[in-house]
Amino acid sequence: TCEDCSRMGTKLSEMASSPEGAVFELDYITPVICAAGLDEGVCEDLPSFWSAIAVNLFNAQDGWYAPVNLCERICNDTTISVKTPPCEQCMNILKFSTMDMATKSQQDRVISLFMERNFCSEQYNQISLEVCTER
Repeated sequence: TCEDCSRMGTKLSEMASSPEGAVFELDYITPVICAAGLDEGVCEDLPSFWSAIAVNLFNAQDGWYAPVNLCERICNDTTISVKTPPCEQCMNILKFSTMDMATKSQQDRVISLFMERNFCSEQYNQISLEVCTER
């Protein structure tokens, strides 16, 4: 149901935006980013930089897994006649959402939103604005 999806989205948002979630995510992104041959400082700053990103990217109000984004289709679909969608449907929604995060168009959209919200100057000012906007 919409309520089940919303609970799942809220829980995923809480987990992904937590300090523990950021550490888990860093295990996956650090090797890729650091192998790209970027400036050495990028890898050094990555844990604090990603933690700040994760808090914003995965927030429960309007973040990636927030119910308003993750569950929009299921909550607005008036043709669903079953009370509870099969678990497979919930997993497919989650899988699609996560895979969509890896597309260049979604990454560009997220970066634009972060820039519009002044992420580098107001929410993560631990490094220079020039360096932050390069990443």
